[in-house]
Amino acid sequence: MKTKDLSVTFDGRSYVGFDFQALPLAVAVAVGAQQVDQAADAARIAMLGDNSRFVEYSIAADDAKAFADGGYEGDVPASVEASMISTGLSAKDAADEILAAAQAFRVAITGVRSIRLKAKKAISDAYDHDSVEAATDQAVAQIQVCIAGVGNAA
Repeated sequence: MKTKDLSVTFDGRSYVGFDFQALPLAVAVAVGAQQVDQAADAARIAMLGDNSRFVEYSIAADDAKAFADGGYEGDVPASVEASMISTGLSAKDAADEILAAAQAFRVAITGVRSIRLKAKKAISDAYDHDSVEAATDQAVAQIQVCIAGVGNAA
């Protein structure tokens, strides 16, 4: 957790250049929650890149699912074909690889969300600065473990 030279606005008041331990507890709680949110945002970006790449991955997953649901028969969707070309896999294997990656993204994103929300609750329930810091540090570490090996974070 970043604990030095913190800047945050809380309840209409700005705290600029503060050390974590010097902040009022309610502000420290807000800082902890903010840092967990930032870690979750960074994790999603690390996995997926920008929003347009998420759209691309979603389209590829939808195409691969439709192709798989059709028994891997018929015209190969363009996104599956692109994967075939880039990997040298068959149409079936490329579609299955896309679907496996999509499932890994779902699991990781769901995990990040779960960690983030549970951590924010633990932080809001914290009774002192050390508890806020511990919950924040634990959540940030868990988020990193959750995304390891997924997408661009691999």
